[in-house]
Amino acid sequence: MKVMIFIGLIVFAVALATIIQQRFLQKISVNYIALVLGIAIALVPQTNILIENFNSEVFLGLIVAPLLFFEGQRTRLYSILRSWRAIVGLTVVMIVIATIVAGLGVHAFRLSLPLSFILAAVSTPTDATATESVIHGLKLPKKISFYLKDESLFNDASGIILLNMAVEWYIHKQLHVVEAIVDFLYSAGGGILLGILIAAILVFLRQASFRSKYHLASDVRMPIEVLFFLTPFIIYFIAEEIHVSGIIAVVAAGLLHNVESERSRLTNASIFYSSHQFSQLIIDILNGVVFLLLGIIIVRSMREDVFNQQTIEAILIGIILYVANLAVRLLYCRFSPSIKGKVSSKGALIFSLGGIHGAVTFALAYTLREMSVNIADFHLILVSEIVLILLSLIVPTIAFRFILEKDKPDLDQRKEVNRVRKAMVHYALKQMNQIYLPKKIRKQLEFDLRTQMNQTSIKDFIKEVKYTVKQKELTDDQKEFRAEVYRYAFRQERNYLGKIAQQEQEYRHGFLVLYREILIAEVIFLGDEE
Repeated sequence: MKVMIFIGLIVFAVALATIIQQRFLQKISVNYIALVLGIAIALVPQTNILIENFNSEVFLGLIVAPLLFFEGQRTRLYSILRSWRAIVGLTVVMIVIATIVAGLGVHAFRLSLPLSFILAAVSTPTDATATESVIHGLKLPKKISFYLKDESLFNDASGIILLNMAVEWYIHKQLHVVEAIVDFLYSAGGGILLGILIAAILVFLRQASFRSKYHLASDVRMPIEVLFFLTPFIIYFIAEEIHVSGIIAVVAAGLLHNVESERSRLTNASIFYSSHQFSQLIIDILNGVVFLLLGIIIVRSMREDVFNQQTIEAILIGIILYVANLAVRLLYCRFSPSIKGKVSSKGALIFSLGGIHGAVTFALAYTLREMSVNIADFHLILVSEIVLILLSLIVPTIAFRFILEKDKPDLDQRKEVNRVRKAMVHYALKQMNQIYLPKKIRKQLEFDLRTQMNQTSIKDFIKEVKYTVKQKELTDDQKEFRAEVYRYAFRQERNYLGKIAQQEQEYRHGFLVLYREILIAEVIFLGDEE
């Protein structure tokens, strides 16, 4: 029961953060609101007690793995293969350089080299989810967005291997570089092979099901969709069980699923659409959960820490880690042979600031609790990484306001789309007034179309409910006639959008949302009997 309450509270808080953002704080990213709600939950004893203790393995397996899988599914494999040199450079070479520079910088605080490199290794992974927060309402250059996204997909494995190497050095007082390289090749290469192998088997089974004579039956579709959503969990935990990178495995599987989705959208369109919608819902929930838990963990970590000289040192170490990573990212992007010439000086600055740290950094820091790291060093690491994470969020949030171009504000776009929505519905109503309709059907149609514009009150709704309850069931012919009337009205709305679409290119995304809503409404009336 406690676990159910915990899950319910977390999901409710994420939904509440979205409501607050949509209603009151539209200029602020929903992830920041989730972060504040997480802090509030942890500060209130009655809610804090309902939240389970943080477990890094569960966090990586149940939250990070599906997020990276679905992110990989949105990324074209062709783009990855074409830019593999740049990606290897960003996720291996740059990570190693950043670890060395940050480690030596922290060593200046008279910390041992092994502990310094543990701190540096934990600070290397970046978070694509967090990047979305700091660019809210701004335009990120496409090339920089591509590099940041691909870096965050693949650099977790490098960070984990470097951390394991540093921990071995910390415990046994010996540095095994060759073994670390072999471990990296086994972990990353094994993860890629395992992810592709399992994904290929699942894709084959799914495609075989699509092409069977039963592929349109609802009882066949359900297991296909369930298997799809279990894919990242299956792959991650199998990979971790055989000690290869589960993170790399789910990313590789996601990339292969992207290839499948590009060539099978119409094989079974209903499955493709429902899978896409449900995966988007899962992504939105998990993104919010990441920042909510981040807020909770920050408060709990600070509560456990006594403010003393070591805390001051930890704060300074966090600043050094951030500056070192920032400098290495800037110089690497500016002078690396694989990127040089593709990115301007301003682009290099944007890339360096865009390396946001978040969920994976916290998860790696927490794994040290079970790795024979003494409690004083663990608290030092935890506070330092909290400072790093907060700086990586706050600095670009401020700096990007002066560097990046402003995107069309969501509020402006929403107002324009609502204006077009009203004009679209009025156009459809005008067209429907030109044809004969029975009074009862016309009344229903006008009410339903006005609901598209949000122009019906609760009083209107209750009145319609009372009227509907008193009506006899329509005959099959009457139902078909009503469905045809509604489909004709929706076609008029689509025609209107088609006429003005070319005139409003800056709001193209909003118009596509409207168009999709109308198509969904048509589908509902096509399946009215069901």
